[in-house]
Amino acid sequence: MAIQWSVPVWMWPLLLVVAAGAVVWTVAIYGRTRPQPSARLRRLLIALRSTALALLVLAVAGPVVSCLQPREVPAELVFVLEDSASMALSDGEPGSAAVTRWQQAMSAAAAVDSAFAVREPGVRRLFLRGNGLQPLREFRPDDAVVPAPDRHGTSLTQLARRVRDRLAGRPVRAVVLLSDGAETTHGEGEEALANAAAALPLQVVGVGPLTGPPDRAVLDVRFPPVVYAGDEVVVDLAVEQTSLAAVATAPLIVTLHDEQGLVAADTLSATAAAAAVVPVQLTFRPRGEGLQALRLEVSSLVPERYQANNRATLAVDVRRDRARVLVLAATPGWDVRFLAQAAAGERRLALSVVHPTARGLVLADSLTPWQPPTTAAGWGTWDAVVLTGWLGAEAGLDWAALAAAVDGGLGLLVLPSATASPVGAPSGAAPPAQLAALLPVETAPWRWEAGPRFATIAAAGAGHPVFDGVADPRGGPGLGVLPPWQQTARVLPRVGATVLLEAAAGTVAGAPALPALVVAGRGQGRVAWFGVRHVWEWAFWELPGGMAAGDGQPARRVLRNLLVWLAGGAEQAGLDFAARPGIYQEGQPIRLGARWRDMRGEPVADRGPTLTLRASGAAGDSGAVRTFTLAPLPDRPGFSEVELPPLEPGRYTVQLSAAGEPVGSGPRADLVVTDTSIERTQVRQDRRRLEQLASRAAGTYSDLGDADSIASLTERLLALDWQGAEDRQRRRFDLWSGWPFLTLVVVLLGGEWFLRRRHGLL
Repeated sequence: MAIQWSVPVWMWPLLLVVAAGAVVWTVAIYGRTRPQPSARLRRLLIALRSTALALLVLAVAGPVVSCLQPREVPAELVFVLEDSASMALSDGEPGSAAVTRWQQAMSAAAAVDSAFAVREPGVRRLFLRGNGLQPLREFRPDDAVVPAPDRHGTSLTQLARRVRDRLAGRPVRAVVLLSDGAETTHGEGEEALANAAAALPLQVVGVGPLTGPPDRAVLDVRFPPVVYAGDEVVVDLAVEQTSLAAVATAPLIVTLHDEQGLVAADTLSATAAAAAVVPVQLTFRPRGEGLQALRLEVSSLVPERYQANNRATLAVDVRRDRARVLVLAATPGWDVRFLAQAAAGERRLALSVVHPTARGLVLADSLTPWQPPTTAAGWGTWDAVVLTGWLGAEAGLDWAALAAAVDGGLGLLVLPSATASPVGAPSGAAPPAQLAALLPVETAPWRWEAGPRFATIAAAGAGHPVFDGVADPRGGPGLGVLPPWQQTARVLPRVGATVLLEAAAGTVAGAPALPALVVAGRGQGRVAWFGVRHVWEWAFWELPGGMAAGDGQPARRVLRNLLVWLAGGAEQAGLDFAARPGIYQEGQPIRLGARWRDMRGEPVADRGPTLTLRASGAAGDSGAVRTFTLAPLPDRPGFSEVELPPLEPGRYTVQLSAAGEPVGSGPRADLVVTDTSIERTQVRQDRRRLEQLASRAAGTYSDLGDADSIASLTERLLALDWQGAEDRQRRRFDLWSGWPFLTLVVVLLGGEWFLRRRHGLL
């Protein structure tokens, strides 16, 4: 025990003087009191007031009594039960009264709990349930109602991480995990599993059959998620068969149905299907447009018990048409090839190239003569036009008609890179006057500026859709890893234009950056200037291995986004889904995201839109509307998301809406929830994964199907050291700042006042 003082040591003599002065003053006061009290009463009154004043002076000093109090904390045994719908499966024969995996796990945990209640009653037992994807929940086996597991998805790595975080700093001697090992997420590798499980004293118990009866299962379904009307869709899949003896008498029939009926089928004879894994391919042409939900089924074996894994669902987004982009190339060189390569990586784009020959303008793919439109309506055949250089007067282009088409919504991109400079001069060849009036930069006069200069996203370009999927060059593989440009056009942006990309001088400190990619609106359309010489050198640069994952090479990604943005017109502003809703399984949480930009293309980050959901299927109530508010993402300006609760199987319509700039509603989209679930296809225990988890935690694995598994597990656990831990806590007693101290002072002064009044003292 120790006493600490709130005031410094040098103030103690001063406080003693004050306390002594208070006592002397009290004695002097009662020496002049009239009428004079008796000696006994006088001593009592002096004692009451002096004690109260001394306590007040002592309170100013602020003494605090602190001491360490040891406390015995009991050791803990933690049971963690996997809380996913696959644990609700029954592995018995169809129609039998066999218990589910969850019931088996509960019985095993209850048996161990009962043994500890008898032999180690001082051990605290804690029961948790979770799947790693949602927070852990605590429960007791003797609760009035213990809900059956119904969560969708499992991640053992994240489950181990959540358990580790929940139990950090507690005297846990053992963690018993009961699971069938069937994971649905595999994004984290072995190192993440080792880090999550290393700090846990883990005992892993496997639930569910290791082999099971003869079974067929659909595996590895591959198909294009986005197609266009009239395209032929190819669906590749594999069928796993666990009993070749049963397969010998059963042909393999694979069918594909849409909401209207059969669209494709294939039958393999028993001889052709006699393999553990059978590859199958189906082809079809979608009927209709929009989100098409399809059901894939394979025929069952005669003794097959599990039927849910014989089916799979897939969704194909059938779109009406691609955005049409026309490239008018003064010289069909490498920059044109760059454009074609970028467009080929985007299924939303259909690109055609026109270039001059001795016979006039021709389409590059067919050498068919091409006549330039003479009216704005003629240019309306295209969604965007790209000029690589500018054609001479002999091409017969009507620049006035092109300008009118841009005003009406046509996108225009100009790359002056193919335009030759005058011999021996760095100045650029001036565009035709009518074309120059369309551009977002001043081109008279202008010249090529020698580099090297590196691509840098300008301040106004942050969050622009042209850079969707392109990492910040300061934070990872993005534009900063690309080679520099050797020549950049020195031009001035027009008033109202936006500089998205700058060419920064990497070798000259403090040198001003040049505008490289400049965009501006014109009427209903958009115009862009990409003033870099030899763009193809930048675009075809291949990054070191692994850096171009995802959307690929960042330069090609930028140009692909630029073409989509120009061809999309004003639809890029306002609300849109960050990713189009698709198909979801029964019980699966549905996470939807939205992107919101104002009319200038800037992200709206201070508020989130709302989403309305209504059933739109034949059996749905189209009048029932549910509304959800999307939460803005702090690390992605302009983006927000919401997680919908699990929905009943059926087709739904979702629509975004918001108040602001622009005001109105976003596009509608279809959302399909199927009656299939990956949880019902996990028919066998994944022993390999559970053993791997146990080894990473230096624990043991046991199979609940073994006859002595519970007894051996109980003995291993009881053999551990279950002595509790001593927890020393420092306790502080500050009697001078609480209500007891104030009560005591009030009682002392009140008692003095009462005695003075009773004896008539002044």
